[in-house]
Amino acid sequence: MSGESCTNGAAVKVDDINDIRILKLSSVGIALVTVAALMIAVDPLQILIDNQLTLKTGTLLYNLWLKPPLEVFISVYMFNVTNVEAFMSGRDTKLKVSEVGPYVYQEVLENRNVLFNDNKTVTFTPQRSVRFIRERSIGDPKVDRIIAPNIPYLGVMSAASAYSIFATMAVNALTKKFHSRPMLQLSVHDYLWGYEDPLVHLASKVVPSVIHFQRFGLMERMFDEGHNVVTMKLPKTIGSNNNAQVEEFDRDFSIDNWNGKTGFRNWDYREDSNTSRTPCNTLRGTYDGTLFPRNIHKGETFRVYRKAFCRSLPIQYSHPETVNGFKGYKFKLKENAFDSDLGDAETSCYCKNKRCLKKGLGNIAPCYYNIPLAVSFPHFFNGDPTLLETIEGLKPDKERHGTDIIIQPQLGIPMRVRSRFQINLLMGDVNYNRDVSQLKNMALPIFWIEMGVEDLTPGVKMLLTLLFRVCPCLQWGLVITLILLGIYLMSSALLYCFWVPQSWANTFNATKEQVINAEAGIKPNVAFIPLLKQPTIVELKKLPPKTKLVSHAKYDYDVTLLPLRGNPAT
Repeated sequence: MSGESCTNGAAVKVDDINDIRILKLSSVGIALVTVAALMIAVDPLQILIDNQLTLKTGTLLYNLWLKPPLEVFISVYMFNVTNVEAFMSGRDTKLKVSEVGPYVYQEVLENRNVLFNDNKTVTFTPQRSVRFIRERSIGDPKVDRIIAPNIPYLGVMSAASAYSIFATMAVNALTKKFHSRPMLQLSVHDYLWGYEDPLVHLASKVVPSVIHFQRFGLMERMFDEGHNVVTMKLPKTIGSNNNAQVEEFDRDFSIDNWNGKTGFRNWDYREDSNTSRTPCNTLRGTYDGTLFPRNIHKGETFRVYRKAFCRSLPIQYSHPETVNGFKGYKFKLKENAFDSDLGDAETSCYCKNKRCLKKGLGNIAPCYYNIPLAVSFPHFFNGDPTLLETIEGLKPDKERHGTDIIIQPQLGIPMRVRSRFQINLLMGDVNYNRDVSQLKNMALPIFWIEMGVEDLTPGVKMLLTLLFRVCPCLQWGLVITLILLGIYLMSSALLYCFWVPQSWANTFNATKEQVINAEAGIKPNVAFIPLLKQPTIVELKKLPPKTKLVSHAKYDYDVTLLPLRGNPAT
């Protein structure tokens, strides 16, 4: 009886062990499937992305925004006048110009003095610097010389034509005293970044608060933005984008104010008067072009502000496009971006004193000391055809002279930029001065610029690869692995409950035999245990004690393995 009891107890223990193993297998399998389901529902990768792409101290986006990893190149194309004497004398009816360039500069932006405010905004000071890139340029701007319009002289003459005859006569006498000439021959560098002019020198002495420089260079004036303090709106909720439902002025990462002002003072904006606010002078809701909202939708329109443009420029969605294998949305500058039309509510406010410029010309004089300057597409692309009638050498081309920007929709960062615009000098009715009368009512092209981001930097490419290729694949690979492993473990446990493979049965029978022997106090010869997996019969023979002097001596057993005869199952 004790032998049967021992055997039954051992069997129960083996069954308990088997049950525990089955329970463990099923529990681990369920746990793995549960973890995989939670990963699908919660999406930990998206949580990590949302956290790191939040503009706050220490995040990935914050470090990228402080010093944007964009290689911005400014390519300058000059217009060299080739028939000055023939045109000014009246022999030629058209002013002939030839395009010279590019002269390439690289712009570096750094945001400093960052302060996060309690009202979900951030205040900072943008600092821009440029350096010449010789290997990308056609020549040395300090050596190459051109003939181009004398902007201070012609600008003063043109502006004076809008006043009384006495003002025009005074200006005429002043310019003759200084021996000013309508056209200058000088180096490209001096023309762009500053040359001495007697009119500018005189103005700096008379009105130093307005003209605080003694050398005039149009590029130097455009890129010398001074000290500016910008406040930008931050997203209300991490990872969300409700830009389609909010007002334009309240969109994520849009400008809240510039130097404490929410509008352009140069376009008659007053903080204390709501009636003075127009589409032309409202600054809120615009972007500086380095950061846009996340999760951009197709069909959206943004307004980009750059101080040099003296206005905000609308870009609208065009179509999806791929850059280096990454999905992007292409936006194009609206064809009427530089227009001013009394019949258009969006642009009529650019018409000073109800006087509008020709189609394709945008007035920027209020930002440049009232010198009659205008911005347009290069070569007067998409402008009034009459702009080309008096100038020879201009060939408008949509592909070469249009403006577009490709934005990564999930991150809101520019992937490729081609912003092109031309600076022109507008001449008025200058019949009173025979030295410049040939230039009457002309729009003189000065130069045109392409501000471009040609390709993503290696760091940005690696970031996009990790975020949109490697990490999603790793996460889904882990999810699939957990699901398959969990299903395998649960299936194994379920299968063992109803059917045990012969190999498993032999292994568990051997384990059961070890337990029975242990309960009976038998010390088996472990060298034979592997043989128990074979189809054999175990015969135990009781041997007599080795000595009769030892009381209560244990009996030893001789283990004999007998091969099975016939069918092992019988």
